[in-house]
Amino acid sequence: MLPESADLLESLATHAAVLDAAGVIVAANASCRALLGEIEAGEVIGRLFAAYCEKLLSPAAAAGVREGLVSVLSGTAQRYEMDLPCGKPQHPIWRALCATPLAGPTRGALVVLADISRQKQLEEHILHDAFHDTLTGLFNRALFLNRLEQSIKRLKRNPQALYAVLYLDMDRFKLVNKTFGHVTGDRLLMVIANRLQKLLRDVDTLARFGGDEFAILVEDVDGLTDASAMADNVLRQLAAPFRLKKQEIFVTCSIGVVLGSAAYEHPDQVLRDADNAMYSSKEHGGDHYTVFDAGMRVVTQRRMEMELALRHALESGEITVHYQPIVSLSSGAITGVEALARWKHPHQGNIVPSEFIPIAEETGLINDLGALVLRESCRRMVSLGQANPDAAKLTLSVNISGRQFKRPDFVEEVAGILAETGIDPSLVRLELTESVLMDNADEAVATIKRLKALSVKVVIDDFGTGYSSLSYIQRFPFDSLKVDRSFVGNMNEAEQNMEIVRAIIAMAHKLGLEVVAEGVELDEHRTALTDLHCESAQGFYFSRPVPGEDLDALVRRGVRGEAPSS
Repeated sequence: MLPESADLLESLATHAAVLDAAGVIVAANASCRALLGEIEAGEVIGRLFAAYCEKLLSPAAAAGVREGLVSVLSGTAQRYEMDLPCGKPQHPIWRALCATPLAGPTRGALVVLADISRQKQLEEHILHDAFHDTLTGLFNRALFLNRLEQSIKRLKRNPQALYAVLYLDMDRFKLVNKTFGHVTGDRLLMVIANRLQKLLRDVDTLARFGGDEFAILVEDVDGLTDASAMADNVLRQLAAPFRLKKQEIFVTCSIGVVLGSAAYEHPDQVLRDADNAMYSSKEHGGDHYTVFDAGMRVVTQRRMEMELALRHALESGEITVHYQPIVSLSSGAITGVEALARWKHPHQGNIVPSEFIPIAEETGLINDLGALVLRESCRRMVSLGQANPDAAKLTLSVNISGRQFKRPDFVEEVAGILAETGIDPSLVRLELTESVLMDNADEAVATIKRLKALSVKVVIDDFGTGYSSLSYIQRFPFDSLKVDRSFVGNMNEAEQNMEIVRAIIAMAHKLGLEVVAEGVELDEHRTALTDLHCESAQGFYFSRPVPGEDLDALVRRGVRGEAPSS
């Protein structure tokens, strides 16, 4: 080799060697000679390059290199490349081999070996992250879907290869984060993952889908009995307390179970049904598993159709506001009204609030719905007062959902609607339930104070069904209280209910709060509440909710002494 060629070879940053037509090494730079010398001691020049590969690589890899070199040396290939795992299997050193023909009349090849171990490590890290959850180290959704797809295909080929999917969601996990902080919450998720992992066989797959959701693919089950047994095991395993930093934490989970069948074509279909079953467990109060049945899919489809229809209804004017009078028990006069959303579907007729309000809450449409009801009812009351001076001082009560109340711009939205409609803010009562307030009490108090700064009144609604206590009521700056209809409706049937209503009214009065009783349907209810010195009441005994266009007539006619309308 010419001196200048040797210098050029030596200047290369990688291991480099020149081979003759037979694959014999005729020249190599110092780094290449050192590398090959570590494989086998002795002179490198004059030996077959493939011989070193046979000592360095597995038989299959060595055969691949040998065939690649032959193709380059014979002129049938212009380039041959291969990544070679060198060193011990536990700690491989990766090198990229590249062989190209020599330029000129002399047949031969230039072989270059570059260290790519760092690159391989990065590739493996990226690949691992692509299919694993970074917090728990479990498989993630992507890999779970891949495994589930293989199980679906296997069942198509072999009807005996049954599988089951368990979809898990921790119950009230947000409370753990709020109480102990997100660091503790993350640690708890890692311990949960470890407990679940111990339940599995080698053929099963556990994945974390994010947040506090997990999924288990159970392979080769005999049937629903095996799947249910696994769900029972999970519930028992999670029932034991978790001890983190000397703090005992108890968690439960809701599980949806799906048994594989030939009807499933895609993993998303299985997870959809497992998710539906899991939400059914949530509705049972959690710490429960539910096996999917086809009826759940019908319910889900109905909810989806309702959501789409509700979006259209909000845009098309199908949502209207009805008004139920609030009556003074001492005078029998109407002193205010409660605004209630009503939906008349063009094809399905009247859809009850108990069906569409939960969907609005779940989807976030409650924000638009709540703003619509507040704006429309404020306009109606201003118009009513202008047409009938006797109605100018009627109060307006409007229900506020938890989702609305927690919006950062909620108070600003209320202020904007009050200004836009021109209603007297002191006539507006915003009704909140106990559960809304207890989620973040400090924040709730601050929001209520900001609302009261607008001169609106704040009412606690459905009192007695949540977290009621004297200290709780004292903490929030309410103006009045509504006794839940469940107590009012039964107070003449059970002495205990009568005493509960008596205690609620007495407590409210001691705190300076006015009391409104809901659900008054009988004259006996009205009489009992009057005897208990309850200020106001509403219910079918006085009037059902009426459309806005009938409100003026109702106010002019009054409701005192009238029997319930049919």
